[in-house]
Amino acid sequence: MAYDAKSLETLRRQFHSRSVTFNNFQGITNEDVETLKQIIASKKKYLEAKQSLFINPGLNNYINTLRYLTNPTISQELSTFDEKVLYLILSCDPELITMKTFISSDILPASRINEEEDDKKRKGLEQRRYQELEQYATAVRQELGFYDGSLLKYESILSRRLLKKQGLITDVKIPSLDKLLKRAELIKTLDIITDNSLIRLRSICEMWLNEAKDPTDLNSLAYNLLNRFKDLHIYNIEEQLIIFILIADPNLDLLKIYEEESNFNQMKVRAKNELGFYNKDLIKVERLYHDKFEPEKEISAWAK
Repeated sequence: MAYDAKSLETLRRQFHSRSVTFNNFQGITNEDVETLKQIIASKKKYLEAKQSLFINPGLNNYINTLRYLTNPTISQELSTFDEKVLYLILSCDPELITMKTFISSDILPASRINEEEDDKKRKGLEQRRYQELEQYATAVRQELGFYDGSLLKYESILSRRLLKKQGLITDVKIPSLDKLLKRAELIKTLDIITDNSLIRLRSICEMWLNEAKDPTDLNSLAYNLLNRFKDLHIYNIEEQLIIFILIADPNLDLLKIYEEESNFNQMKVRAKNELGFYNKDLIKVERLYHDKFEPEKEISAWAK
């Protein structure tokens, strides 16, 4: 069958029409992932036989995979939409390029547009976001040979639920730091953190410092703490914030700045200049950490 943009869009819509039955990969295990990989390998010759000389291999594979998945007579072993979308990802984007490219793209958040009250400025922001999304789609096409924006949602869920050996995600442009630090307001005590917990958290810190492309990239650190917590064996927001402190501010400099500055604005400016971040509730968490685990650490020059 010849390829044209209209027929591809029809095929894509036919496949995604069952997305209302998507169940967030509930019930699918890592063993199921391996089984699907075997099915994909067994179908390789069938799909290769349908290769076209006129389009790139990535797009050709995507088209033929969609045709296979939308043909009920030859894809009977895949009974649910979850299995089929997982098959599509494993066959056409196994490295999750669609998701990883989005994460590393500097795309204006939709929430920023919604916050803008001026109509003219909002239209400008909408145009900017549209252009940035187009650039993102182009970047994905260059990597894969095709772009399917619907895969972003599925790959994001898949990376959190099943693919636990994909490694750290770096070069994150999605704003994540403030979202993580905002969780500090929920912490009242560190009673849940034991000495044994702290040993485990320090090992996670070592892993980040040794394996991250840029260990000082606090936004990427925050993204991993928010979205990869199961993979990293982080069990609560207290642990998320303690790991952040141990990596981003091991000397508790934010707490020291709080002790040394009497002017709020000066405190905030100094913290952002020296540390790259400021959050008033994180000061409280650093105080709790200091009092429980490092009470001997001096936190103010005035204490001398």
